[in-house]
Amino acid sequence: MNEKLLEEIGLTKGEIRVYFTLLKIGETTTGKIIEEAQISSGKIYEILDKLIKKGLVGFIIKEKTKYFSPASPNRILDYIHEKEKELNQKEQELVKELPSLIAIGKAEKEKKETHLFKGFKGIQTAIFEALEDLTSKDEVLAMGIRSSKEERFNLLWQRWHIERVNKKIVCKAIFSDKNTEYYKTFKKMKFVEVRILEGVTPSAIDVMKDRVLIFTYGEEPSCLSIKNPEIAESFKSFFENLWKVAKK
Repeated sequence: MNEKLLEEIGLTKGEIRVYFTLLKIGETTTGKIIEEAQISSGKIYEILDKLIKKGLVGFIIKEKTKYFSPASPNRILDYIHEKEKELNQKEQELVKELPSLIAIGKAEKEKKETHLFKGFKGIQTAIFEALEDLTSKDEVLAMGIRSSKEERFNLLWQRWHIERVNKKIVCKAIFSDKNTEYYKTFKKMKFVEVRILEGVTPSAIDVMKDRVLIFTYGEEPSCLSIKNPEIAESFKSFFENLWKVAKK
């Protein structure tokens, strides 16, 4: 008999040895089983109890002594079928629980995530996705703002700010350069507070709720979007310190 097969369906090595011993010698007491199966006396009753629960061993009491006997090997098939039935029930239970498990995973994913957006289209996606999460109760903190060498980015931000204004979201911005048309246009927008601090950061950084956006406008423009409450809080503190020393 392939003992490995019996292990795969849930029997331990000790249970297999005891069951095979009982098949070989028939009805007997624990003493004989211990001797033939070479099982310690301290484990024999535990093993027999498990085999009884699995329906593979039975017992009778004769003159106050327990005699154990093996169930028919056909019982192994019954045991497998019972296991299959249990697994099917567990599967049905799991199917019912999956929506809540998926929701937990989704909530955790939404709570903390990091994405790198590349190119004009990527940055467009990043900033408008961040704006969707904001309400009039939130505010945008922007620092290190410079006018882009590519006019399409300046126009993109202007469109973004139009939508921000429509949602009545305040934007506090620290510009690194005030001698630009973008700065002049920005100052005229609604729901804005502007200050100047030259050379504040090497990159433009926006903090929106629990999200931090870090922009680079080199040969390959990109935006690193970090959605993490702890990191966002750190950047907010950094911004507030800069805001205090920036010029109005």
